[in-house]
Amino acid sequence: MIDPRRRMLGRLPSAIDPRTLQLSNYLRTDLEIASEPVPTGRRWDTKISDWGVMGNDTYGNCTIVTAAHALLCWRTNELDATQRITDSAVIELSRTMGAINGFSILERLKWWRKRGMWGDRLWAFAAVNPTNIDLIRLTINTFGCADIGLNLPRAWQSANLWDVGGGRAYEPGSWGGHSVPLVGYDEKFVYAVSWGSIVPMTWKAIPVYCDEAYALIDPNWIAADSIAPSGVDLTALHTDLMALQT
Repeated sequence: MIDPRRRMLGRLPSAIDPRTLQLSNYLRTDLEIASEPVPTGRRWDTKISDWGVMGNDTYGNCTIVTAAHALLCWRTNELDATQRITDSAVIELSRTMGAINGFSILERLKWWRKRGMWGDRLWAFAAVNPTNIDLIRLTINTFGCADIGLNLPRAWQSANLWDVGGGRAYEPGSWGGHSVPLVGYDEKFVYAVSWGSIVPMTWKAIPVYCDEAYALIDPNWIAADSIAPSGVDLTALHTDLMALQT
């Protein structure tokens, strides 16, 4: 865990884009993509010991770091390829994108899909209602992570558990905007990657501090056999999303 005084942020508010696809439009029923129910717990982080800070202790490049952490998660669980993108490569791309001191998640997703990041091109993405806890669970389970934006309170500046609380220190956004991937959950907590470590967050904190979330479809998540590690065949969903997303 890095020195709390070196925990940088950098997520800029994302403008509303009416063209952004909504994951809820692709559910067969209320929260069903596969025939199997969403499990009560899922951890995609357990095989990874070194996530890397990737410059987010010096620069406000958390939105770019989130993409690198997502790729590490997908490759580790699908291909057992645990080698992460180097800190220097993440910092270099952050500079190239003009994101070294802040960037929006939505603009990063568009860049990732259209131009690629570190040789990888995102196939598609869809917005997730961040107040729908069941949908957040489904997203993490099905897609390997949920890509979210947070309005962090000052109370979390040195906290190792992100939770709700009273007083001005817990006011959303009083610290600033942050981008993280959620890579696991259980009945008590959801697990984010931030500053190179796994940070647990209570479910109560999600609707209070999270104001945007996305499901991502990337070739690394189904690279081995077209089936995600969650057991879901994402080929049809990928085809539909790619046909619509321009």
